[in-house]
Amino acid sequence: MSDQNHQQMGDGSDNYGQAAKNIANAGKQIGQAGAKQAATKGAEAGAQAAAKGAEATANAAAATVKASVEGGKAVAGIATGTAAGGPWGAIIMAAWSARHTLSKVLIFLCLLLMFLVSLVVMLPAIIFNSIFRTDPGTVDPAASTDMYVQFEELSGIVSDCITAGYDYAFSEVERIIDDGLYDYDYSMDALVNHGLTSADYDVCYVLTAYSVSMEQRGTTRQDMIDKLESVKSQMFPVTYAVNNSIADVDYVVCTIHPFDQSVIVKAFSIDTAAQYGEFNTTCGEAIDNMARALKLTMYGTVTGGSVPPITDVELAAFLANLDCSAERMKLMEAALSLVGRVPYFWGGKSAAGWNEEWNTPKQVTAAGSSSTGTLRLFGLDCSGFTDWVYKTALGVSVQAGSSNQWSASTAITKDQLLPGDLGFMAQPGTVAVNHVLMFAGKDARGNLMWVHCASGSGVILNSPSYVKYYRRPNAVDWGD
Repeated sequence: MSDQNHQQMGDGSDNYGQAAKNIANAGKQIGQAGAKQAATKGAEAGAQAAAKGAEATANAAAATVKASVEGGKAVAGIATGTAAGGPWGAIIMAAWSARHTLSKVLIFLCLLLMFLVSLVVMLPAIIFNSIFRTDPGTVDPAASTDMYVQFEELSGIVSDCITAGYDYAFSEVERIIDDGLYDYDYSMDALVNHGLTSADYDVCYVLTAYSVSMEQRGTTRQDMIDKLESVKSQMFPVTYAVNNSIADVDYVVCTIHPFDQSVIVKAFSIDTAAQYGEFNTTCGEAIDNMARALKLTMYGTVTGGSVPPITDVELAAFLANLDCSAERMKLMEAALSLVGRVPYFWGGKSAAGWNEEWNTPKQVTAAGSSSTGTLRLFGLDCSGFTDWVYKTALGVSVQAGSSNQWSASTAITKDQLLPGDLGFMAQPGTVAVNHVLMFAGKDARGNLMWVHCASGSGVILNSPSYVKYYRRPNAVDWGD
């Protein structure tokens, strides 16, 4: 006895009209629900484009594939799929109600396309409009269609805007000194500069906040730059207090505070508590979720970040305040030149000099990290950074790996530290993952400054408290 409900490959005849109708209806459902779901997860009002795109894709699939769908049972199956799994269930049931294997394969390819259309609306238009043309009126025909190139260019733009904010704060310090006729040298020596090592801005957050503020329509690079430029005076707040404790000379103690993250929503006039478009989510939630989606797309993880690069003026000023040999000065010049410019990459090693592969996507192949096997922007790890600095500045390798660098160095005391010496978080073998840093000198308050390549930040200059061991590399002519 035959089983009327059993489908076999190639059996029966094709009901093309019913197939088109069923798949198109399922396409409409997934497009509409996909748009709403995308918004609640951090998408934008442009989700209507996703709905239209999904419907068009479904219709094209039906016309091209002419899938065989059993009348009554297929309709019942689609209804069941909708009830059990929503619109995605509907489209899957529509696909599997097709008789022919080729039809199923092609329909699932279209299903994948519809998924990608829905995904697009969850990513900031400032990057992806030039790639997917979701807002044709503002597409830059000269812009790259490579999302990594787009992201790198826009990251540089954001970094330049933040650097301009820092430069404004530094000029504000000089204005305060000049207007008050305070002693310049004493005042600059007393400067508390948190802005120099600020890691509190997030490129993905900035790009997403701008896109959300525009509801994914009319986004342009120049508009974003202009809006960030308008708040540069608020990025790094400056406060000061007058002092005359040194030889009765009036000087001023200025503080450049860390980057103020709230200035981003001010720049783009965003009310984070307001409802986002027509969807059941707030603008703040939309930004957070879209930023996470962008990080997952670009880095394969929601962790990560960047710091503002040290400008040539800042680098020269930093070096001028160091009291050390020419060899150590060369080390500092090389080390600080990478601050904010090279990301952290597990197992990242490099020859001397600038590496053109830095900041380009590359798979993590070194074992032992949660990032192993994922695609990340190429850079250096902690020991790769210190070794690169020595090779670039002095032509000497201190070996790869923190444990090898420990073995190739000699213990010194905290009081003996000089620029270029190494600091370690722990003794090799006592922790699963160690960390090595390079001493860069002391700040105005006497805090130890370290330049290092840190996970989540890349090359950074700051004052971490976890450095416990101090060592000096062997076989180096220090010229001290």
